[in-house]
Amino acid sequence: MTADRLRRWWATLHPTPTGRRVPGTAVVAIVSLLLMYGLSLYVIGHGANMWYSDALSHLTIARRIVDSKAPGFQQLGTVWLPMPHLLLLVFVQNLWLWYKGWGAALLGMLCFAATSAAIWRTAARLGLGLGTRMIPVLVLWTSAGFLYAHTTALTEPVLIASMAGILAGLTHWAVSERDMSGGEIAVYIGVPAAVGVLSRYEGWVMALSAALFIVIVDWPRRRGTTPHPLRFTLLRRVLPALSAPAVGVVWWLAYNYALYGNPLEFMFGQYSAFAQQQAISEYGSLTTKGHPGLSLYVYTWSAWEVIGGVTFVVGLLGFAWLVWRQGMSTATLIVGVSLSTFVFEVLSLSLGQSVMNNDHSLPTGLFNVRYGVAGLLFFALGAGFAAEALRRALTRVRHPLGALAAPAVAVALIAQLGWWAQDPVDRNPMIGEGAYNQSKRPDAAAVYLRDHYQGGGILMDESASSSGIIPLVQQPIREYWNRSTGDLFEEAMDSPRTHAEWIFVNTQDTGGVNLDGRDAVYQRMLDHPQDYAGYVRVFATDTHAVYHLAW
Repeated sequence: MTADRLRRWWATLHPTPTGRRVPGTAVVAIVSLLLMYGLSLYVIGHGANMWYSDALSHLTIARRIVDSKAPGFQQLGTVWLPMPHLLLLVFVQNLWLWYKGWGAALLGMLCFAATSAAIWRTAARLGLGLGTRMIPVLVLWTSAGFLYAHTTALTEPVLIASMAGILAGLTHWAVSERDMSGGEIAVYIGVPAAVGVLSRYEGWVMALSAALFIVIVDWPRRRGTTPHPLRFTLLRRVLPALSAPAVGVVWWLAYNYALYGNPLEFMFGQYSAFAQQQAISEYGSLTTKGHPGLSLYVYTWSAWEVIGGVTFVVGLLGFAWLVWRQGMSTATLIVGVSLSTFVFEVLSLSLGQSVMNNDHSLPTGLFNVRYGVAGLLFFALGAGFAAEALRRALTRVRHPLGALAAPAVAVALIAQLGWWAQDPVDRNPMIGEGAYNQSKRPDAAAVYLRDHYQGGGILMDESASSSGIIPLVQQPIREYWNRSTGDLFEEAMDSPRTHAEWIFVNTQDTGGVNLDGRDAVYQRMLDHPQDYAGYVRVFATDTHAVYHLAW
């Protein structure tokens, strides 16, 4: 590229884009891919991508759809929404990519590139200058917990990519010079919204917030130009935007009804968050329920520590400046839409539908602190407007440092990343929660089984406490007799010696996801020892044991 062409390309980046093209999008996406690839090499090289127990479960669910003694889409279960597993399915067909976690990292790279590109496009269309529109992207690139999540199989990468896509689509529609068709709205807003509602329940709130944004922006435009302005907005704008996510919700309800006889199984069933919260409440640990002030306090601290104090303060100041400067403008409303997930998390804690423990909760601990990252897009966009406010203030007084406003914010963000990097486990609770998860798992027992298994089948209750370690054993899932095999699991427990040479159990009465108390296999061993004669305990920890059929 000649110097003259480079200058012309650089000049095209400055105007606020109103069409489909936003110059610089491809560059941001490619740099994001390279950044995440390099980070994945480091994290996977140290095995830290497999720290989260939920990440192991997501890997297992994705692969067992095709690799199982009972394959099929019923293997999606109902604990988590299906989209992350359906997307991950493509990347875990290779056994090595699955058990090393590289399949999840590949999906994470694509999600990270999509999120970065979408936030760049949103910032550009909201009128941020060339330098300041880079700040929201830099927030993503320097957020330690957010970066780490993209090397794992957690659901946050897919969720936040979908939310960034919704924001980009809404902004495109709002600033477009021409009146976009219903089909375009369905593609640019509806498709990412559908991915969101099938990824996490924060996506449901985001989709409804997007619909509200459309009404607020479009209804006034139609007054005086359309006979029935509200009807026009609802039918020609809101309906196309919500059609795809509505289909996704209906499919999810139908799936739950078809498999469990209850369309709300995901909400109130045995494995639901509601059931888990009830059990936690019985122990008196659900302290935020019924206390909105405490819920706000606990969640804000998680957001502060996961997102970072610099990002939190700068983002909040940027949003405050935006409200003061522009009032109920398109930019203010877009950033407000991204705040809806923060509000949702606080409300969930207050209603007892979620639980979170951090160093400011009662009791303290590290549990679900990663939910604090849900508001990252709000703070990222806010940081961009904070840099813009600083630039304008310095320019207004003709200060020569006006051009350094964005670099100053960038330096603060990079310094924050450097602080995290010195001790990421202790300084970023999202990473620390993963390390804590790993410390409580029976990895040693899983490694023993991995090193000694030569076939013959494995009997285990993978839903027992800390027993979701299947990827660590590095064997195809069709080698297992477990709860995911349905009735075959009961058959294997009734006649273990004809089904499995190996047994993996939790020997403590600690319950688990299944909320049934003791590990089902270990309970059967205690109740019917004659059926398990011949099995010898070959490895044990304080919580788990491995048995092998000796005769």
